Amino acid sequence: MSKKVSIILAIYNEEKYLDECIQSLLQQTYPNLEILAIDDGSTDKSGEIIKKYPVAYLHQPHQGLAAVKNHGLRKSTGEILVFADSDIRFDRNYIDELVKPINEGKAIGTFSKEMYVANPENVWSRCYNINLNLGFHRKVPKDFPDEFVTYNAILKKTLLKVGGFDNIGWGEDKTVYPKLKIKSLAVEGAVSYHYNPDTIKEAFLNARWVGRGNLLTPVKTLLRIIKYSLPVSVIIGIIKGIKYRIIQFILFKIIWDLGITAGIIGVTINKKHVK
Repeated sequence: MSKKVSIILAIYNEEKYLDECIQSLLQQTYPNLEILAIDDGSTDKSGEIIKKYPVAYLHQPHQGLAAVKNHGLRKSTGEILVFADSDIRFDRNYIDELVKPINEGKAIGTFSKEMYVANPENVWSRCYNINLNLGFHRKVPKDFPDEFVTYNAILKKTLLKVGGFDNIGWGEDKTVYPKLKIKSLAVEGAVSYHYNPDTIKEAFLNARWVGRGNLLTPVKTLLRIIKYSLPVSVIIGIIKGIKYRIIQFILFKIIWDLGITAGIIGVTINKKHVK
């Protein structure tokens, strides 16, 4: 018998994509699931959108992704947890395929390599992927390993044993494996489409959040600031802009690295990791 699945949907100011995301989750073929839509203190219309749908609506002050996931961990009633971001559209059999190895007792956690870009026609979306050394259409490289240190799905009892996620800001999804010591297993057929930032402002805000990852030592902080400094940004921007024939990448790289730097400085001064 299939275990009950709790989808923990993390939401923060995602009114642009939220309808599409929730609708794709409500259309899943998996027979036994609940959806917990957790609003992390959104200031847009995300809350109003959530209330239109037959999902569990949970609200909290803005605390970041780790707090959202741990909130869902506490409130969920399923045996398997699936973590979803609200700027993603999921194929109808996504949950079925994602949790299959867990239901069969072959894994305690899984992830999917079949994540694609939902808006590859947008120039800033293409720039985002260029910056990650990917093509325009994939979010995960084709040669990505079959085991990894993050979990799209995981047994609830297993996650409870290690105390959930550590609140470090960006990269919180990698804080479970060091405590668990068991990697997740890649699955086939769990397809999703993720929206990249499609404006230069969104790119800056995304980069700033990435920059607010782990609090570093003073030396490492300085080295990172040098790595993302303007001269380096311009050089890389020109090289890749010419290589991919997208001149806008020069501006993207400058703004992205500026966002990273702003995030590094912000977390160093304020010790806050949230977006």
